[in-house]
Amino acid sequence: MRNDRPSPSGTGAPKREGRLAALDGLRLIAALLVVSYHYVGTTRSHLWERPNNQIFTHLYGLATYGSFGVQLFFVVSGFVICMSSWGRRLSDFLISRIVRLYPMYWVAVALSFTVVYLNRPTADSVQVILRVHSLSDLLLNFTMAQEAFGVPHVDWVYWTLWSELRFYLLFAVVVLIGVTYRRTLAFCALWLAATVLFGQLNIPLVNAVVQPAYSPYFIVGILLYLVHRFGSTWLLWGMIVFSLLVAQHQLLVDVRWTSNFISHPLSWVFAEFLVLGFVACVAAVALGWTSWARWRWLTVAGALTYPLYLLHQDIGVIFIRSMRGRLDPWPLLALTVGGMLVVAYLGHRLVERPFAPILKRGLRRGFDAIGRADSGVLQPKVVPEKESPPPPPPPVKRDPDPDPDPELVSNSK
Repeated sequence: MRNDRPSPSGTGAPKREGRLAALDGLRLIAALLVVSYHYVGTTRSHLWERPNNQIFTHLYGLATYGSFGVQLFFVVSGFVICMSSWGRRLSDFLISRIVRLYPMYWVAVALSFTVVYLNRPTADSVQVILRVHSLSDLLLNFTMAQEAFGVPHVDWVYWTLWSELRFYLLFAVVVLIGVTYRRTLAFCALWLAATVLFGQLNIPLVNAVVQPAYSPYFIVGILLYLVHRFGSTWLLWGMIVFSLLVAQHQLLVDVRWTSNFISHPLSWVFAEFLVLGFVACVAAVALGWTSWARWRWLTVAGALTYPLYLLHQDIGVIFIRSMRGRLDPWPLLALTVGGMLVVAYLGHRLVERPFAPILKRGLRRGFDAIGRADSGVLQPKVVPEKESPPPPPPPVKRDPDPDPDPELVSNSK
């Protein structure tokens, strides 16, 4: 990591950030925690022939906390979105987010729905698989905005994507006016203030925009990027601590909800230490303590994270239920996780890598056309009117011969 840092004004020419490979590793850890929760930690799914805690004695205790890997996702997302949007136009920001999210998501929706539809009896016996009720619900899922309409997700894990999408739209306001140190800090302060002031009012519109349950994690990620880019200050670390103090209250609510959902008591203290450990890992990246971690496999790990997260639950759960009794639980668990990693790799190679550039070029042309039209370079097409055929020429009137031949006239008599 470079020692020279930009000035806090943020007005200089933007510098291309080197890839922080450690963040890719943290992404995969977060995804595997969520996978462990759905395969081992959730007794509600009745995946295995015996209770989960009897089969996976030691793993079960950790896997019950796997759902809190989502908090790590949100912290990393705040860090990466701030980093990737610095010095970029709004159109560049929107294109990068669409290209990153949608191609693999569209395939995941179609694939997950198909697997569930073809295995309806198995899916109905598992309480963690949602079922869309109509073709309209399925089509709406392709927008990623189904939760806004109260429509069930094709796969339960998609709820986090709606949170991410709202964060992107909110941060797009900063990108629109230009990302600087001052504006980003003001954005975090205002968002944090809104979380504190309006978080408990339970107003649907406010909750949809402010996201008081998870906004502190996005804010912490943004602030940690400011630490990474501009260096530590008392103000930045004070806001980080304040955000974590707000977050711990919602974490208590999440722990109680999860305990009730899986019928297993969880420790809020342990969950809090787990989340603080996540934040500490991202802080280590921000401070440059992980700059030595440049292994190529970390980049591959980061590429697997999104497809693995999208595909693992419904497909993996149905596979385990279909294969249980044929394989012992531990080999079956290893086979399922390994198989989903292979599927995730195929999704990255066969979907994201070939189709993302095509989508990016198409969107770029569309935004460029808007710019040319606004600047007057691109003129509207004028459709010429269909010309009517010319009228026929008037008939030619022949005048009588002014000087007739006398001989002909006389003969005619």
